[in-house]
Amino acid sequence: MPFLLALLVFAARGAAENPVTWKPGFGRDPLWNDGKAEVSVYEARDLRDGAPRTSRAVLIVVAEDLLAGALVKADHPESTPSARRVLKLNHVRDIPTGVYTYQQMLSAFLAADGLSPLKLTMTSHEWCGNSFAEWRVDRASLAIRSYFEDPGDVDVALSPGDAVFYDSLPLALRGLDFERTRSGSLRVIGSVFTSRPLPPSTETAGLEVTRPAQSPPVYRVTLRRARQSDVFDFETDFPHRLVRWDRADGGSLRRILSRRSRYWEENAPGDERLLSLPVTR
Repeated sequence: MPFLLALLVFAARGAAENPVTWKPGFGRDPLWNDGKAEVSVYEARDLRDGAPRTSRAVLIVVAEDLLAGALVKADHPESTPSARRVLKLNHVRDIPTGVYTYQQMLSAFLAADGLSPLKLTMTSHEWCGNSFAEWRVDRASLAIRSYFEDPGDVDVALSPGDAVFYDSLPLALRGLDFERTRSGSLRVIGSVFTSRPLPPSTETAGLEVTRPAQSPPVYRVTLRRARQSDVFDFETDFPHRLVRWDRADGGSLRRILSRRSRYWEENAPGDERLLSLPVTR
């Protein structure tokens, strides 16, 4: 067999033996049914208005039930057998820039079975105005409502298929079978988590999973799109919480605490101290 042909056959065989593999059952683990949410706080760095900014990001993961038709949280899921079980990622940002602050939040709703996207919403506001984006699986379109002329108010056809939203990766990648996946490719829908969301493109990204020699141990996921790279570190133990994220845009997240709690009940004066506790299981 000629050398070049042999090389191509070897490469194809390697790709077939090491595809991106997902671990079934991640979203159905009993952990998500304990009545609590996973609350993680990160030191965040961003480039905003031409300067580096330091702030705090909060990522919340919690199981919920959505009404199958309306895709909103069911008030009484026990009496709604058609409700869809999801894992929800809330990513909350407050980024100070001089006299005003960018206040932003993204919610990604992933099906408990398989972590496929069902809904994604984003809100952003600062002293200039508000922007909003929403995608829903039942409408197969992304609605953008922006304060700014570009893009203004637009509705864009969007059917992800097997693609994942970039903005959901801190949760979606936790469903990887880290031990079986070494390298492969993944279709990624671009970010809308910005004060001026634009219709996103979908790119094929190369994905690589490694275990760097460090303590405590992590699974490192490197995602390469064109000339951009994102690096995620996840805990090796289930539920594989995000430890670090170096983003392609030059920003980063570094975890400083994580805990499971019923945070919606921690609203008494002084409960702010709970956001200074160390990482717990």
